[in-house]
Amino acid sequence: MRTRHWAMGALTFIGIIAAIVGLGCRAEASLAASTGEAAAIEAPARDFAATLAAIAGERARLGQRYAATRDEAKRAALRAEARAYFREAVLREVFPAWLGMQWGLGKNSTADRPHAPGMTVACGYFVAAVLENAGLALSSRFKYAQAPALTVQKALAPEPADLHRYFSVPAETLAAKIAGLGDGLYIIGLANHIGFVVVERDEVRLVHASYTGEQVVTDEPLVSAQAIADSRPKGYFVSPVMHDDRLADLWLRGVPVPL
Repeated sequence: MRTRHWAMGALTFIGIIAAIVGLGCRAEASLAASTGEAAAIEAPARDFAATLAAIAGERARLGQRYAATRDEAKRAALRAEARAYFREAVLREVFPAWLGMQWGLGKNSTADRPHAPGMTVACGYFVAAVLENAGLALSSRFKYAQAPALTVQKALAPEPADLHRYFSVPAETLAAKIAGLGDGLYIIGLANHIGFVVVERDEVRLVHASYTGEQVVTDEPLVSAQAIADSRPKGYFVSPVMHDDRLADLWLRGVPVPL
């Protein structure tokens, strides 16, 4: 399996935290050292704020061009550009920042930014946060995060043909069927769980706030994910994200997606 260079930002952050924990709370530590550690912790938050600003700026730029033309060919081209940009932003900028964020449940599991101090992220809140981080407005992040996976999928891809149900099939079969849908970003609804599936050149990966293993936001091969195995008795629902003109139009216009 090839190394994913786009994950390095998040892994760097984890390394910083590990180094700080290893130092412990030593009374003789200087004020300068303490300040340096605090700056190291704050740096990823600043970096992600800059990422969000860049995404918002690009959405606004494309949105202005979209609003300024009534030529349908140009509007179609802008929707295609929006779809491509959204997917790249999620895969190359948003996902890497979230990797290693602690999964959790309860009142502190509603993070909308990666590695927010004192926060964890539940699977539904991770999905909703990623969509909004990439510039897709939701009618209510909290309602999206708390809704059943199938409800979320139908809101994002309402065409019946876009909702793919796979019954109790082995993980290898599931991965092959999803790969057959084509490269792109998908949402997968599991038994009491929700996450993203990424298909790139026949590689199929699950990106989710994982309740298994180390219980962190994880990017792993779908075929070996425990969450996939856990859901096999009940099956799986898979639906595309930003493959259609409807979501691209809403993203360009900054209009919230109703639930």
